[in-house]
Amino acid sequence: MVRTLSIVVWLLLIILPVGSGVFFLMVTSFDPETGVSLATLTELLADYDSITSSFILAVAAPLAACYLALWMAPALLKHTRLQQLLSPLLSIPHVAFAVGLMLLMSPSGWLIRLVESVSGVFPAPPASWPLSEKSLVTVIVVLVLKELPFLLLMISAQLKQLPVNSWVTQAQSYGYSERQAWWRIVTPELLRRLTLPMAAVIIYSLSVVDIPLLVGSNTPGVLAQRVYEWSFQFSSSSQIKAITGAWVLLAMALILLLINVRHYALFRRFVLGKKVTHPVKPNTHKASRYAWILLGVLSLGVIVVLALQSLATHWFYPNLWPAELTLERWQSEWAYLAEPTVNSLWLALLSALVGTVAAIALLQRQRQKAAASFYWPVLVALFIPQVPLVLGWQRLVGWQAWWVLWSHAVYTLPYAYLVLHGAYTRFNEQWLTRAQSLGYSYRAAWWRIMLPMLKQPIAVAFAVAFSVSIAQYLPTQWLGKGLTPTLTTEAVSVASGGDWRIGSLYALLQMLLPLVVFIAVGLIRTKSYAEHS
Repeated sequence: MVRTLSIVVWLLLIILPVGSGVFFLMVTSFDPETGVSLATLTELLADYDSITSSFILAVAAPLAACYLALWMAPALLKHTRLQQLLSPLLSIPHVAFAVGLMLLMSPSGWLIRLVESVSGVFPAPPASWPLSEKSLVTVIVVLVLKELPFLLLMISAQLKQLPVNSWVTQAQSYGYSERQAWWRIVTPELLRRLTLPMAAVIIYSLSVVDIPLLVGSNTPGVLAQRVYEWSFQFSSSSQIKAITGAWVLLAMALILLLINVRHYALFRRFVLGKKVTHPVKPNTHKASRYAWILLGVLSLGVIVVLALQSLATHWFYPNLWPAELTLERWQSEWAYLAEPTVNSLWLALLSALVGTVAAIALLQRQRQKAAASFYWPVLVALFIPQVPLVLGWQRLVGWQAWWVLWSHAVYTLPYAYLVLHGAYTRFNEQWLTRAQSLGYSYRAAWWRIMLPMLKQPIAVAFAVAFSVSIAQYLPTQWLGKGLTPTLTTEAVSVASGGDWRIGSLYALLQMLLPLVVFIAVGLIRTKSYAEHS
């Protein structure tokens, strides 16, 4: 049964979406009217601003998030409760986080208002404030802060599999400081193991559309954003630009993935190749603890400011607090909020369930074959930019809500697999052997022993998959053809038009749905700890 189910998963959620998307993109590319044009390609390469912006975004955001996560990760060894902080951080979708961050840190945001109320130095919003409402820097900041919890979760999973404390102790016996041991002994191994998660982060940064639409510069936009906009224009020249731009994105993705494979080797060459010195250095452990506190406070601030904005009647600069809090906006907008909320909920529940069950089927098949390493083809959908892939799907299918569900499941599967892989492959087979010695069949032992013992990581995988589905924009927008609105598509539509007040309603609801699921996961963990204590 497991073999059959794993074959079905491979066909429907890995081979079909990737193969059909690339195939139909290739077929469309050779269309004499709307196919790839050498003249259009030359024009795109000549107008290199969008390509440059996309390349900077896809390099700067993942690298900053990666090394910030590595700098903060040692605290996970000393304070295991910090891992519980990652769940609520992961629950905030990118769009909701971007809207909240702008309400918090933009030139007219709450932090500037706070400074003005204390010092009086900003009677008007500062024009030279670094985090403007529309810029490439703003997009990079949003992506760094949102990818950071995901990478910390991936590092946390790897730390459970490595004898880090033993490595650090041995390194200290040779004269290394604890911090030097971390960067010279532990970090290279972590970088090697983070190759696949980092590939997913890089490709997401390259092909993200919703965040640039919200907070990115429009002159010019990043390449993925421009391809998305061209695809909605009906002229043949725009369609040619969209298809040609999609292939440029694929070429950029290939280059970035090749560089990512060499990341580990480059780190060893340029960092480990340097002579070890023992300078007097600041207390970096204390600084990293402050970074954890800042990350938690920032996420809490995003939630609070979204809630305040959704309840505010009038909130003019430089007032620190709204003039009045009321449910009037919720009441007047609920008729428009209801359908996107219901669509988001059923899509996320079903696609997260499908993705988690599919991941379990693949991992169980791996156990039967005694293969513990990552099956990288399971993650292949994350290694292809969404724009060209979903553009191929759009040519393949008509509108049906089930196709939207299928497209979400394509992305919930790899994330559920990533989260669940470590715990599943580390499970001690002796538990099943003992159960079989007591008369249970292997299937009964799996249901009665293994599944209950893995309920925590399975619940976390489901919660992450749920959050991934909630955040899907391109598959919903293109395959849904506007007939399956979700909180994400509506939040981007409203907030990108500059209406942050209404946008805060959609963003807050978009954030609350996965947050409830992560809270439920936390309760499962608490109950499990109580049962084992």
